[in-house]
Amino acid sequence: MIHAARTRIKAAALTIARRHPAARNHVMRAAAKRGRSLVLCYHCVAPDGGGEHAIEPIPPWRFADQMRALKEAGDVVDLGDLLSLPSARGRPAFAVTFDDDEPSLVQHALPILRELDIPATFFLSGRSLHGLGPYWWTLVERSVVEIGLEATSRLIGHRGLTLREMVRSCRISGIVPALRVRDTPSVMATRDVRMLADAGMTIGFHTLHHLALPALDGPRLAEALSEGRGALSAAAGVPIDFLAYPYGLADHRVAHAARVAGYRAAWVTGNRPMTRESDAFLLPRWQPGAVDGVELLGEMALRLTAAGLSR
Repeated sequence: MIHAARTRIKAAALTIARRHPAARNHVMRAAAKRGRSLVLCYHCVAPDGGGEHAIEPIPPWRFADQMRALKEAGDVVDLGDLLSLPSARGRPAFAVTFDDDEPSLVQHALPILRELDIPATFFLSGRSLHGLGPYWWTLVERSVVEIGLEATSRLIGHRGLTLREMVRSCRISGIVPALRVRDTPSVMATRDVRMLADAGMTIGFHTLHHLALPALDGPRLAEALSEGRGALSAAAGVPIDFLAYPYGLADHRVAHAARVAGYRAAWVTGNRPMTRESDAFLLPRWQPGAVDGVELLGEMALRLTAAGLSR
């Protein structure tokens, strides 16, 4: 009953935010005065080639629509600048972030960011710097294309009626056997990392092996937070001060380890706004998905105002 009530409240709030721009802008400014801001998180910006995907790609034209909506609604600032903004502001502030070594981000997202003069942070693993290939979910997706869902399921020991169900099962268990595919997808190369940095984008760390950090013991956790960080910093030519936890998962033990490792701040996935009370090592990010610009503005107004309503 409580969930149903929350759903109705959310639907009503979204309707008001979409249909009444003046009211939407008012609540956003009110949230800014209370020190609230939003960090958006993206994973894949690329044309949809058809078929099912482990991670839904956002078409470049839709991503551009969202970025224009962001600039209309408030100030899009660098992630580091967002941390140091005054608590009370006249306009809402947003930051744009990306996860994973997906080369399409350089091909499709970066040109849009440059055209619209939007700063962004790319949380990378630097896998190519260590001779590592794609993340496991990319290989699972490719395997399904090549040999089918059932055959892939038998190889990795995880079942699902769809690719996403199988990927969800893999993520929950945290154990995915290595897969070999005929056509191995590429990952972001060293030149791509430097291209992002040279374009003025901030480079953060997403850990080299993308393990669920709360499941690691002390020594393995410390290693995961440090292994590959120096190589990524050298490739980008900049210090690596920010961390995005793999799968957006962290607890207070992991947050403490990130602080000890020397990061300036770290982010989880919480679909909530950053507030004055937010822990600098458990900062939330919101994944908007492939919504249009108008819906994005409505969702942002809702999240900035009603932090407890999750997507």
